[in-house]
Amino acid sequence: MAPEPATLLELKNWSLVRCHGGQEITLLDNINLRLNAGRWLAVLGANGSGKSSLLKYLASEESPLVEETAIMFQDPDDQIIASTVNRELTLGRENLQPGPLLAEFSLQGLGELDPRLLSAGQKQRLVMAVALAGKPQVLLADEPTALQDRHQAAWILQQLGQWLDHSGRTLITATCDRREAILAHEILVLDQGHVVLHGPTRELLDDPRVVALLGDGKQDPSVPLHWDFSADAPDPVLNIKQLTCSFVGPGGGFHIPQINLQPGGRLGITGSNGCGKSTLLAACAGVRKPNSGKITLAGHQLYSQQKNLDLDHGLAMLAPQFPEYLFTRETVAKEIAVDPALKTYSATDFLEKVGLDPALVDRNPHSLSSGQRRRLALGMVLFSGRPLLLLDEPTAALDRQGRQRVLELLADLPAEAILIVASHDREFLSAAGCPILNLDDHSLDS
Repeated sequence: MAPEPATLLELKNWSLVRCHGGQEITLLDNINLRLNAGRWLAVLGANGSGKSSLLKYLASEESPLVEETAIMFQDPDDQIIASTVNRELTLGRENLQPGPLLAEFSLQGLGELDPRLLSAGQKQRLVMAVALAGKPQVLLADEPTALQDRHQAAWILQQLGQWLDHSGRTLITATCDRREAILAHEILVLDQGHVVLHGPTRELLDDPRVVALLGDGKQDPSVPLHWDFSADAPDPVLNIKQLTCSFVGPGGGFHIPQINLQPGGRLGITGSNGCGKSTLLAACAGVRKPNSGKITLAGHQLYSQQKNLDLDHGLAMLAPQFPEYLFTRETVAKEIAVDPALKTYSATDFLEKVGLDPALVDRNPHSLSSGQRRRLALGMVLFSGRPLLLLDEPTAALDRQGRQRVLELLADLPAEAILIVASHDREFLSAAGCPILNLDDHSLDS
């Protein structure tokens, strides 16, 4: 008879209170949780329910965990500190040879690169490599597949499963992805800081509260596969000609012969991690000068003065992949007030419009959950009144309700607004009415 697995974690009537802006906020309340070693626990919940807060607590000095523990933050930039990828891997482990790890995590050839220059998916794999190189007994992973294309997401889940197979190891993931949650032994559902479900995955997967968060596993098959972007269009608002951007990474960059978008035009950009999706959006926004080619927006040719930045045109607005990069003020209300285009809304009305609790109005935007930050940033872009709106992975780590809210916001855009969305989520791009351009087909090495 197999021995009973050891209790790894037990919380009884436990609450987590943090101070933000001088006021105490209860992030998790009256939690009762028991977890045995050797299990995979998937923590589910709507954005702002407390998933990330629980993982960060378990990784902190206050944690009741005594085993060697590693954490992967949702935003990998929060834990990357070294000047090169190799140095990041070997910090505290000077005898470690980075080559095998680079190959194992599809980062070969990037060892001497500044990790901040990696794509979001590459950064996430780097953080995973660093975490597992420390040989932890417990791994805490916050949305570990949210920034990955489908192939890499499947690979990461396989890696996590193989890592967990070793005796005594325990995995706790926060996720909004059904494909990830179904692999876990147990599901824990949080709602506004409270545990509302906890038990074996096979028993809870069809519970209405779980289905509301993860869906039922059925996907819309009507996904467009490509777009004839080379066709001429009369009087385009956005015109791209012979655009080349080169960089270190898969494919070495991309070359796009032509894109024309008229008022109301939409375009979805997809492709593997590191193919240049974010780079293309940045070039269209005026923050990344291409190596060659022209981008003309409403008659204004970007970078025409040989500048690396062209930010004064007021014609485009970009919601970055990591929304906190957009925030510059100490409260949500002040953040909303920065853009004159948003002054027609009160801060509370604006929050309600984007599906956020008006009570967040005096919070520091950096203290919001990842999903809340993303919705705030998206709202600031979508209601900016700019002719060109650029969204980088707008649904990453959003729950199903948040994803649907984004689609509703897109449906309410002015008819003349041009929308370009970079995303791994083809179903979302289809639902948003975006024909798809796959950058993998336009790499410099193809």
